[in-house]
Amino acid sequence: MAADEIKETTGTGTPGEEPQAASQDAAAQADASEKKAPRPRRTSGTVESEHVADEAAGAAPAESAAAPEAADAASDTSNAEPEEKPVGDEKVATPAKKPTRRAAASSAGAKKAAGTSDAAAAAGKRSAAKPAAKATAGKAAAKPAAGKAAAKPAASKAPAEDTARTAPRGPLQAAVVDADGRVVETVDLAAERFGVAAKTGVMHLTVRAEQAARRSGTASTKTRGEVAGTTAKMYRQKGTGRARAGSVKSPVRTGGGTVFGPKPRDFSIKVNRKVARQALRMALSNRAESGAVYLARGLELDSPSTRSVHRLLVAMDIATPVLVVTHDEDVLSKSVRNLAYAQASEVRDLTTEQVLRARSLVFTEKAFAALDQA
Repeated sequence: MAADEIKETTGTGTPGEEPQAASQDAAAQADASEKKAPRPRRTSGTVESEHVADEAAGAAPAESAAAPEAADAASDTSNAEPEEKPVGDEKVATPAKKPTRRAAASSAGAKKAAGTSDAAAAAGKRSAAKPAAKATAGKAAAKPAAGKAAAKPAASKAPAEDTARTAPRGPLQAAVVDADGRVVETVDLAAERFGVAAKTGVMHLTVRAEQAARRSGTASTKTRGEVAGTTAKMYRQKGTGRARAGSVKSPVRTGGGTVFGPKPRDFSIKVNRKVARQALRMALSNRAESGAVYLARGLELDSPSTRSVHRLLVAMDIATPVLVVTHDEDVLSKSVRNLAYAQASEVRDLTTEQVLRARSLVFTEKAFAALDQA
């Protein structure tokens, strides 16, 4: 009677054969679940179960030690024998529990993590070896460089000679240069000619007057009354279909007069003599304040020589354009007029506009003496 009840409860077959068959089925299902276990998703280019190379390198020993335990746990779960639960007074065999997907994924991840940790540890060893090799190579390369530096010390540069532009001088002083352009000495400038405070309005008015004085004012045109021609009416007033017309000298016709055309006029602007002189002193003072006044010695030329003047100005190393001020020195004036960056002027004809346009003033000894006497 008890045997019949056990059969009805557990199914067909003998009680000894059913637990073996159940364990075989459970093992087969565990293998199938491991094969069908979904692969872990990839997030931002890395597997979820994998760690960063630095973390994997640090946790490699712990993970490698935990990997066999996880694998043993998974195998114990798949090979577990069925448990028997009591039904009434007797025990009934129940099949073993199926391994969950989470356990299968954790076992697979542990295996991959173990392999990744080994690879990261090997890569860390290589990367740690490279900087040491580079440092050794750097030290080896630094030794020859130090030897070369010790063998060939840097030669000290000789200080450059002061030119006319860079020579030290006071606020009211001018550099004196010889025929080779070398600074010989400095000369004091008169404060009443080179120390006057500038007034923009005075200099502007004077420059305008100088420019206007150069205008000839000879442009002229003819009005309709000055144009030569007949005064007769061109055709009758009505009946032609054309617009009425009177004189052939009308401004609207070709050859007619000009309306409001230019006539000869005087463009001169009156400037007081004292104001003009004051404006010239202001311009000279401005150039002296910026250190652009020079005195040249030894410029007595027997014949015009543009090359000699050019060599002198280049040796002086001054800013251009240059104004060379002379006093009854026609040979020097002819030598300067062929230079595109220089201009010559007589000291008696010196104007405020010329001084302001030039960035450097070069006086001859005669011109400087005549300026002081003026």
